[in-house]
Amino acid sequence: MAINASDNFFIKAKPVWAKGLETEKNITLGLYKKIFCKGENAVLKIAASGFYKAYLNGEFFYFGPARCAHGYYRVDEIRLPLKNGVNHIAIETVNYYVNSFYALMQKGFIEAELTLNGDPVAFTHESGENAFRFYRLCERIRKVQRYSYQRLFAEAYSLTEEYCGWRTGKISENASARQPVITESKNLLSRRIPLNEFTPVFPDRKAGFGTVKIGVKPEKYKKDRSLIYIKNPESGNLEGFFENELLEHLSDEAQEMPTETLNTEKADYSGKTVLKPYEFEILEFPCEKTGFITADIKCRTDSTVFFLFDEILTDKGDIDPLRLECCNVIKISLKPGEYHFMSAEPYGLKYIKLLCAGGGAEVDGLCITQTVCPVPITFDYKSDDEEINKILDAARETFIQNSFDLFTDCPTRERAGWLCDSFFLGRAEKLYTGENLIERNFLENFLLRDNYENIPSGMLPMCYPADVDGNGFIPNWAMWFILELKDFKERTDDGDFILRFKNKVYRLLEWFKQYENADGLLERLPGWVFIEWSKANDFVQDINFPSNMLYSYTLCAAGELFGDGDLLQKAEKLKTVIRNRSFDGEFFRDNEVYKNGAAVSTENRTETCQYYAFFTGVATKELYPELWQRLVNEFGPDRVKNGGYPEIYPSNAFIGNFLRLELLCNNGCCAELLKEIKGYFLYMADITGTLWEHKDTCASCNHGFASYVANLIQKSELSLKP
Repeated sequence: MAINASDNFFIKAKPVWAKGLETEKNITLGLYKKIFCKGENAVLKIAASGFYKAYLNGEFFYFGPARCAHGYYRVDEIRLPLKNGVNHIAIETVNYYVNSFYALMQKGFIEAELTLNGDPVAFTHESGENAFRFYRLCERIRKVQRYSYQRLFAEAYSLTEEYCGWRTGKISENASARQPVITESKNLLSRRIPLNEFTPVFPDRKAGFGTVKIGVKPEKYKKDRSLIYIKNPESGNLEGFFENELLEHLSDEAQEMPTETLNTEKADYSGKTVLKPYEFEILEFPCEKTGFITADIKCRTDSTVFFLFDEILTDKGDIDPLRLECCNVIKISLKPGEYHFMSAEPYGLKYIKLLCAGGGAEVDGLCITQTVCPVPITFDYKSDDEEINKILDAARETFIQNSFDLFTDCPTRERAGWLCDSFFLGRAEKLYTGENLIERNFLENFLLRDNYENIPSGMLPMCYPADVDGNGFIPNWAMWFILELKDFKERTDDGDFILRFKNKVYRLLEWFKQYENADGLLERLPGWVFIEWSKANDFVQDINFPSNMLYSYTLCAAGELFGDGDLLQKAEKLKTVIRNRSFDGEFFRDNEVYKNGAAVSTENRTETCQYYAFFTGVATKELYPELWQRLVNEFGPDRVKNGGYPEIYPSNAFIGNFLRLELLCNNGCCAELLKEIKGYFLYMADITGTLWEHKDTCASCNHGFASYVANLIQKSELSLKP
């Protein structure tokens, strides 16, 4: 489905890649051109299958592009402040060519063109006086393990002092000239959102220092699924390098460097770290930040430096770089010299451990070159309550770090564009920016593709753009997609945009229809039936009532969006069925299971099921006044600690607690809401300065959906003011 796609963004540039490397994994290329400028207006346009960094006169200038759907590519148009005289234009691009939640597995290409006053003076082509020079870059070691199951490759380097000389026309042995070949023409789209800015943030405290032992083999190595699932059809056929192919095995090496001594006394950080062999320092940022790890490194002998990082410290005050089933390890092997290093990928972290495994090194000016929301933040609301302000600050950080080019769940293990998360992030974007530019791109990515590999026709992927390993759909998240469309229309009043989704919505509803039983209830849904990260997810079959509650709400939303009375009538009928089958006189039960061919009620009851009932309109405080009062007065962040209703399994942050807060807000319980927000989020803001995926640190400590708490805070506080 071509939607305003074009190949006319470029005048002379062609999409090219290094000959023979279009489908090779983890390939990094360099493009270079020397330009003479007399004050002309310079614009650099770039589209790419993977990611790129643009450099001007040897200095990092931009990272992109904005991700898009299969077969479509967004074009960045970057104004370059060229100086009069000679300028060096360099582009470093990487195509990973593996499946992931984060980026698409597509053949490598880059298309780039520099214009001066509208005239092309440098462009990608097979040959010619104005063609960019093409290099294969090898200082980043190619055959390394994946960073995580969801993301791409980890990072290891072998550097000599002249490794980046190619960016200013000085070619090193690590940059070998290659012949580019023209690939097929591309469907190109406008970026549409503003260009990003890349501001540095520096650590302000030293959180510890000490020594390690080297080469100590543990009794058992920790190996996550990103290592053991490679090309294993039984587990989904994840792409990557086999363990016996790895030139650097970073997670193993990190486990072979146990801490020997550790001093956790806090101190202000001077900005410079000097390390002898086997020494380390742990540095702390003001809160969790996201971006490229950047530093100046100096060494007088052959040296090996590690950057180990995470969102939190261990109970002992150290860093576990494998905590999140991520390889938060960057290894840099250096010849004597001075280096300006920047990681290839952005990462989320609050703590970083600078470790010297051999030789000696000075690390100066370490910072995170931030990758955050490109749309200006206009939301400046402040509370009279300083604890609430601390949560608002954490919500803001969470939002900007999860909206770099599209909505993401977290900036750490996945950087993936998940449905359901996006429902809440869309509301947050409107609050923070006054617009929904990022959400429009996010939704359009789903519109651009009709069918997806490994996903049933009519169904949507759970996150996108992505090539998910295996059966990558959550039927519940597809329902949230329709709810988000309705929400988007109400926030933007853009009915024309929503009408473009009509066929996709009806195809989706047709897919669900095949799983309806005689009473209209969905049963035995395939895929990953997901309610939330709690016991509620153990009760998703055979007939799951939270799923059916959401289905009734989805039918209603679709009916209202497209003026379909039949869908509205079907939704009301389904609500009645759910009330009769799920409510046991005290609480709503989560599911029924089939026994001897008949659906039988279970005794499974979760807190989250109750919130789904009220959120979707299956229950109202008028229909179920006793249950409503019980939930308001006897549930909340302290319910489990106080021993209330132990037979009702508690909710987690995503999404049960948020549904609770939404209900309190919409029903005028604003004072209670603000009190509970402190109970749910203040400790998160204190620990990382961001808001988490779970109630504890077992998962991401920076999850985009949670920024929606700022909407609830503002709405509640304003309603309480006279």
